[in-house]
Amino acid sequence: RGYDVTYCRNFTDVDDKIIKRAAENGEDPFQLTARFIQEFHSDMQSLGCLPPSMEPKVTENIENIIDMIETIIQNGHAYPAEGDVYFDVESFGDYGALSGRQKKDNRAGESGRVSKDSRKKNDADFALWKGAKEGEVSWESPWGPGRPGWHIECSA
Repeated sequence: RGYDVTYCRNFTDVDDKIIKRAAENGEDPFQLTARFIQEFHSDMQSLGCLPPSMEPKVTENIENIIDMIETIIQNGHAYPAEGDVYFDVESFGDYGALSGRQKKDNRAGESGRVSKDSRKKNDADFALWKGAKEGEVSWESPWGPGRPGWHIECSA
């Protein structure tokens, strides 16, 4: 009681699953996410949940995300690889401390979020930026056209 709280609830409005689902539906990915966000808001209102102070979307923060990735690269914790940028988990000694996971327990390909790729230094490294694929939504970046990886949008 008595605290001034800023409640931020972000929306991932572009990622692999959204792009795949939109393609399966023959729908624009932005229309798909707008529909789901609208339904989510309706559900939250029906449940009597208070709205957040802000609801940033990935697509509204691309510049911030690119800036953050550039900083991570400059700090030695990420590296570009043929249009993608990967977080280098070995470069960060405390990686996994929040989740309680140990680096040796990370296995690429099991979660569906981290995949094996010969361009990676380590199989557990994950994409901060994904180079554009034919027909996918993309933005210009220092690494070429692409979009944010799933792991970065909550940070920026």
